[in-house]
Amino acid sequence: MLKIKSFSDVAYEEIKNRIIKGIYKPGESLNERNISSDFGISRTPVREALQKLSLEGWIINEPYKKNQVREFNLDYIIEAQKVRSVLEVLAFKESSEKFTNDDLECLKNITQKQQNALDYDEFIKIDREFHEYVYAKTENSLLISLMENINDIIRYFGLIAINLPNRNKETLEEHLNILKALELKDVEKITKAVEIHMENTTNAIIERYRTKK
Repeated sequence: MLKIKSFSDVAYEEIKNRIIKGIYKPGESLNERNISSDFGISRTPVREALQKLSLEGWIINEPYKKNQVREFNLDYIIEAQKVRSVLEVLAFKESSEKFTNDDLECLKNITQKQQNALDYDEFIKIDREFHEYVYAKTENSLLISLMENINDIIRYFGLIAINLPNRNKETLEEHLNILKALELKDVEKITKAVEIHMENTTNAIIERYRTKK
């Protein structure tokens, strides 16, 4: 049965999307009245959305910091990437046992689309498609659920990393190396290729974070 989204759900998704894309900047205070006017809805669903985002840690609600967009520090970024790296390796190892030639061809097509992406936003969207295809092939419901829960954080940091000069080209090369390992069905090479991809992504995020400070 199709679930109809409430105004609160719509506001929540749109506000979070704007935070992830950097439209709402770290440290910026989100005005409930302005957002409700911008979205064309009443203040109640906006208030509910902001409360949910506060509980999830996307915004801060403290004295003198009312609905302020959180600035994730470097330690948090590194810890998030550590968790992601472990799950990514597991996902690729489990999916490799189920991959068919058609699956590999599909990943190649996704990589080709990513190569032709017109901007950073499209590039990271297709990058997510590449990884989510692999998650689905694991047929591991818990792993998929865990990855879904951190996907927004991944997307947020991914947009930070991909804005680094040459990172999009490096990402494509790393995806191609992963594909080669998947074709060989060599678990050791798959693990190594994914670990290198995750390590380089983490380093790119750290470098970009520091240059923005």
